[in-house]
Formats: sequence, structure tokens, C-alpha cells
Amino acid sequence: MIIGVIGGVGAGKSTVLEILEQSYSCRIYRTDDIAKSFYQAGNPVFTSLRELLGDDMIRDDHIDIPKLGQKLYQAGNAGLRERIERIVHPAVWKNVDARIRDAKKEGRNIVVETALPTGHFTEKCDEVWFVHCEPEIRIKRLMESRGYSREKALGIIRSQMEDEEYFSLADWVIENSGTEEETRNEIYEHCKRLEW
Repeated sequence: MIIGVIGGVGAGKSTVLEILEQSYSCRIYRTDDIAKSFYQAGNPVFTSLRELLGDDMIRDDHIDIPKLGQKLYQAGNAGLRERIERIVHPAVWKNVDARIRDAKKEGRNIVVETALPTGHFTEKCDEVWFVHCEPEIRIKRLMESRGYSREKALGIIRSQMEDEEYFSLADWVIENSGTEEETRNEIYEHCKRLEW
């Protein structure tokens, strides 16, 4: 099967992916990690981003990701984010498609995680799982794990999709506001239904 995992920052998608990888031997692909691998000199995505963003966003032949993040999450930069997505997303999904073809040859279940689900993504997946977490818990996690201020955490959360949009795309919802053990048990029960 191909499982899509979606959810906003701080919802705990990484915890879910670790459980699926360690306990169910799933092949895991994180679209954000794939995108970041393109942000270096020599890659066509890097060249296009450099043309869009200018040289002040380049450091040591790489896109300066922290600097780019600051720019993207400032008010009024939604248009820039969309232009970047038009460059990066097609390359990411082409890469994911190739990885899925390889993993299918191994006969393994595949998990693709993304914060920005597209129509291509939902068409590829046999099931889409939404990792849901209460906003205050997400803010607390981001402050503790990444050292963000409350304002920065809120800004990033508000820049992403609303929970209602994630719910509308999901075949199954993991409630991840509690303990890791509770999440693990939810996944176990669902995977039993899938006969994994």
C-alpha cells in the first residue's frame, strides 16, 4: 500500500513515521527532505530558485534555508511561497514517483509524508492519514523542540492549511494530542484492520 501522512507543523508526523518505519518496516519518504536535497548548486531547482530569490539567499552554494524560512513566514509573502512551490513541487513529485516505483519492486508498504498535499499526492495514495493535534499542544511542542517563540510557532501554523482542509482529504485521522503510547495503539488497531 501507499499511505499518505499529512498534518501541520508540530502535530507529530515524525512520531507516526518512526512507528511505521520501526514497527511495520514501511519505506518512508518525506517530501520536505526531498525538496531540501534540491537546494544545492548543480540542481535545476537550485538554479530556478536562485533566479527567483537572488544571490542574497545563497550561502556556500546552497539555498540558505533558515533565511528563506524567515522570508516566507513574514506577512505578505504568500505570493512568493506559491512561486517557490511551482518550482519545487513538480520536481519533488517526480522524485517521489521514482522512489515509489523502486519500493514497489521490494514489496514494501510505502509512506509519503507531506505538509502540502496536492491532487497528485492524493491520487497516488491508497489511504491518506491526517495526524491531528490540538493547536496549543502543537505550539508547546514547537517551543520546546525547536526553541520557537510563541509568536513564531503561531505564524508558521497560521501559514499552513487549516485542519478542516486536512480532515477533508483524510481517509483516517490519528488523534495525536496525547501520549506516544496512545498514538502507537491507534496505529496498531488501524494496521490490524489493514491486515498488516
